[in-house]
Amino acid sequence: MFKRFATATASRLWKPREADNRFTDTLTKNSPPRMAITPKADTPRRDVANEGEHPLVVVHDIIGRSRPKARIIAVANEKGGVGKSTLAFHTAIALCDAGYKVAVLDLDPRQQSVARTLAFREATAKRLSINLPSPTHTVFRHSSGAMLCQELVRIGWQADYILLDVAGSDSPLARRAIALADTLLTPINASFVDLDLLGRFNPTTHELLGPAFFARMVNEIRDEKVRRGMNGTDWIVVPNRLRGGAAKGPSVNQQRFDAALAHLAPVAGFRIGRGMSERVAYRELFLLGLTHLDLPRVPQLADMNSAAPQEIANLLEDLALLPVQEKIAVPA
Repeated sequence: MFKRFATATASRLWKPREADNRFTDTLTKNSPPRMAITPKADTPRRDVANEGEHPLVVVHDIIGRSRPKARIIAVANEKGGVGKSTLAFHTAIALCDAGYKVAVLDLDPRQQSVARTLAFREATAKRLSINLPSPTHTVFRHSSGAMLCQELVRIGWQADYILLDVAGSDSPLARRAIALADTLLTPINASFVDLDLLGRFNPTTHELLGPAFFARMVNEIRDEKVRRGMNGTDWIVVPNRLRGGAAKGPSVNQQRFDAALAHLAPVAGFRIGRGMSERVAYRELFLLGLTHLDLPRVPQLADMNSAAPQEIANLLEDLALLPVQEKIAVPA
C-alpha cells in the first residue's frame, strides 16, 4: 500500500517539465561564431600517439591571445644534449651586449640550465664588482598555453627580444612555444644520430628519404600559422660543437653530415647557420655565467684571446636579428 502511494506521489511531484531554453538561445544568438578547430571530414585520421597534437589545436590556442611586441626566439630541438641552453644563453648575452633589452624564459623547470647560468652571472658580477649586461629571466613552471602567453606579456612588456629555452622533448608546451616564435633556432650536433629527427637518410647511400618527426611538426605549425593569417616563422638550424681546426680541415664524417644537411635544408624549409666549435672555454665560462664577450670587462681575463667572439657575432648575423650597422663588436 505504501509503495503504491509513494509511486503515485512521485509521478505527481516529479513530472518532467519542458526545458526553458530562453537563456541558452539568447547566448547562442548573441555570441560570435567560433571557428571550428577540427579537421574536415575527408581529412585522414591523425595518429596522435606518433604525430602528436594537431597543429590546428596548437595554433588555435595562441592565435587570439595577447602577445608582446618583442621578437620571440625559440631555441628548440626534441633531441637532448645538443647545446640548446648554451646557444640561448650566448644569444641573449650578445643581444644585451649590443644594447637591447632581452627577456629569457626557461621552459625546462627540472633542469633550469639557462636560468641557473644567468643566476651565476649575477653572482659573478656581484663578486667581482663589475657591470655585466644581463637579461630579465624566469622559469616557467606551467603547461598551459594561455599562461605561457600571459607570462610572455608580463616578462617581455619592455623587451626588444624574448628567448624561450625549450626542453628537449615533444610536448604541448614545446609546440606552443614554436608556434609563438618569430625565429626558431635549432642547434644540432654533427651526427647522423641527431640529424635523424630532422630527416631520414638511407644508412648506406645517405640518400634523403624525407623529413622526420621534428621537421614535419615544425612545418605543420608554420603552415597552419600562415593559413590563419599569422606571421611566418624563420627556422634556422645551427651545427654545434664542431671539431677540427682549419689546419686539419673537416673530417670525412663532418663532410658527409654537411652534405646531408645541405640536401635536407630546402626540403625541410630551414636555413643553415654557421656553427659553433667545441671549446672547453665555453663550458668553463658557462659555469660562471660568462661569455667571451665579457672577457674585456673582467680584469683577470682581459688578456685572453679567442676566436669564440667571432663565432657569436656570426650566429647573430645568421639569425638576422640586428641591422647591418649594429653588428656585435668583437674584442681584438
